[in-house]
Amino acid sequence: MSILDPHVRRTSPFLAWLVTSSLLALAGAPLQLQAQAPAPSPGLPGEARPAATSKPTIEVASIKRNKEVEEQRASVPPMFPQVPGRAQTLRGGLVSGRGMSVEELIRDAYGYRNRAHGDIVGRPAWVDTERYDVQAKFDREFPASTSIGLPPAGEEALRVLLAERFNLRVHVETRRQPIYEMVLHRADGKLGPNLVPAKGGCRAFFQREAVNVGLVLDKPKEGEPEPLPPCMASVGYAAILMDNTTMTDWAKIMALRPQINRTVIDRTGLTGNYDIRLTNPAAGDPNGVTLLPAIKPLLEDQLGLTLRDAEGPVEILVIESIDHPSAN
Repeated sequence: MSILDPHVRRTSPFLAWLVTSSLLALAGAPLQLQAQAPAPSPGLPGEARPAATSKPTIEVASIKRNKEVEEQRASVPPMFPQVPGRAQTLRGGLVSGRGMSVEELIRDAYGYRNRAHGDIVGRPAWVDTERYDVQAKFDREFPASTSIGLPPAGEEALRVLLAERFNLRVHVETRRQPIYEMVLHRADGKLGPNLVPAKGGCRAFFQREAVNVGLVLDKPKEGEPEPLPPCMASVGYAAILMDNTTMTDWAKIMALRPQINRTVIDRTGLTGNYDIRLTNPAAGDPNGVTLLPAIKPLLEDQLGLTLRDAEGPVEILVIESIDHPSAN
């Protein structure tokens, strides 16, 4: 965050980038939307997203292709999970992202950050492979981004940028398609050894406040209590570790896994928060069959949960047209 903050004084021309590959720092007529319109961002079923009040204006924007990150990403084996790029709002009316694919920018702009990748369709191949450093200054200040994503005003600003510089045009439509229902695996309801009631004392990944998305960025105001420290939230090839997590939020994590790539709905009936450890038994074996093992057997053995095939309505973001970005 401080690297991208324009208010931080820098005395060296070089920046040290900390790469943490295992942490999440993670039916009706179609509704026609222009990317630059103040359209509400679709979320998971039951999620309300407040609407922005006015359209932000770009004061200056920089979009530069980052081939170094493209090469780094391309060198990673295809079965090795990678942390996606994330846009963020910063002080001074900035919306910024480094080394992001256009698909990741679109996900952040339309509230699809924590949705299955298959929920965005119609994109050309370069949208996933080309990566860009993006920074745009708008005519307003934005609330800080969190683990959930950009604030609504930041999402709208990013939609403006995508429309003006990438000529993005999209629409949202609801389709009935395959989903997964997450349910208890055992008839007696017994849970697995790696799914235990949470100890608490920390702020869950999807519940963190803007000042506590991984680091406490601002001290609390006088008289206000210190925020709880962030809970463990790690996603890598060896394990997925999530502390103090609801089953609804765990279903979001499952939907993001490449092996699943479907909307996952919690049907476990479990309430409260849990500490979760889902480990890959092949991770320590250099000759392991895969770095992305089948999730369902691990869920059943370690957590006492399973995924059941189902069908349901899913809000799909359809890309109608998009161009390479215009010159700075």
